Amino acid sequence: MWRRPVFKRGFYEVLGLLLWRQPGLQMLNCGYSEPGFTMPEAPADLAAERLGCQLYHRLVRDVVLHDREVVEIGCGRGGGARFLAHTTQPRSYLATDASRLLILGNRRRPVPRVRFAAAAATALPLLAAGCDVLLGVEAIHPLPDKGALLTEAARVLRPGGVLLLADFFYTRETSPHSVAGFHALLRAGALSLVAEEDWTQQAVAALAEDSPRRLATIAGLPRPLRRPALSFAGTTESPLYRQLGNGQARYLFFRLQKVG
Repeated sequence: MWRRPVFKRGFYEVLGLLLWRQPGLQMLNCGYSEPGFTMPEAPADLAAERLGCQLYHRLVRDVVLHDREVVEIGCGRGGGARFLAHTTQPRSYLATDASRLLILGNRRRPVPRVRFAAAAATALPLLAAGCDVLLGVEAIHPLPDKGALLTEAARVLRPGGVLLLADFFYTRETSPHSVAGFHALLRAGALSLVAEEDWTQQAVAALAEDSPRRLATIAGLPRPLRRPALSFAGTTESPLYRQLGNGQARYLFFRLQKVG
């Protein structure tokens, strides 16, 4: 049953909702750690997730979100949306996720300027040229058709709008989520690549620093959920941590722009 996509997706939706209810697990990204890194003060309920907030801040640091219409794909438990709405004050922030359970959970904690909607990253509930900034943190690695995401981004972004992505990619070229494969999609796509950076070192450092806190929270989950949660919640016990450390994976940032 585990190999069946419907079962696997349903399991992770339930697990994700359970983790959403846990204090300190509103965002489960790898995080970003860099000596001397500074950012605006996070909301009190996100203080424990400083490294996850730092990743979101680094993602948007060189882009103006204030008074812009912003859309996030793969918002998960909504921690990143809450952080950016608090620190950047966009005109509007649409946080989307394919999981209806997570969206229902997020709607129980409304945030000014943020609207949560269940939607696939490749079929966003927006008119053409409907937003200024589209962003995703670790949201594209599970997509089977990443080219469709780039096509959708080109549709919904206004001229001059930007797509910001932070995610891990595998170095093995035959992987469906390989660095080389994504680069090929970028070359064939309609968006212009403005910047690409390797954040592997910062992600590994953040996972090492934050793992004790996350592992302590996972230890309080029901026993059948602990092992899958170790992979789901990004810790030093996860395969991804080892892959980033041994060169099998890289953590990358991309900034793309829709030409006017």
